[in-house]
Amino acid sequence: MQLTRESIISAAIDILDSYGLADMTMRRLAKHLEVVPGALYWHIPNKQSLIEAIAEEILSPVWEAIAVGKHSASELCEVLRAAMIRHRDGAEVVGAALPVGDITERIIAALIDALTTENASPERARVAAGTLLNFTVGATLHEQSRQQMDAALDRPGVPAVQSARDFTDGLSLIMSGVSVQR
Repeated sequence: MQLTRESIISAAIDILDSYGLADMTMRRLAKHLEVVPGALYWHIPNKQSLIEAIAEEILSPVWEAIAVGKHSASELCEVLRAAMIRHRDGAEVVGAALPVGDITERIIAALIDALTTENASPERARVAAGTLLNFTVGATLHEQSRQQMDAALDRPGVPAVQSARDFTDGLSLIMSGVSVQR
């Protein structure tokens, strides 16, 4: 197998899903790919760049939804949550990637577009978009952390259906606030 940026990202996601972000090191990734660690740096300059690339891949359903358009802000948040939930530590990876690159700007722009289509003023849409992004990533991070802790302590956790319902209810509360103060 030829070492490419895509093969590195795919292997990194395999490691992420199996071991979590804390154990997804460049050394482990190189071992998984049967290359020396230095070979990775020809394609990805550092671990932060790798995290950003993984986040881009995790968020591919979000980018597809944005490209299609015609989604409400709540629907985009649901797609974002589902994309993160699909991968172990997905919300942690996305959260770590938000301050770098343009991931935040692209998601915020899509949310603002959806909110202004839903009749929010531009300023209200800007504030609401940031709030929705922070809520979605934060709630998903909390949910994934709680699931891991429950598994580690061998205790029953909150059913996935309840977590999804709580998330949807939180979105509804935020959206109610947006619609009241247009």
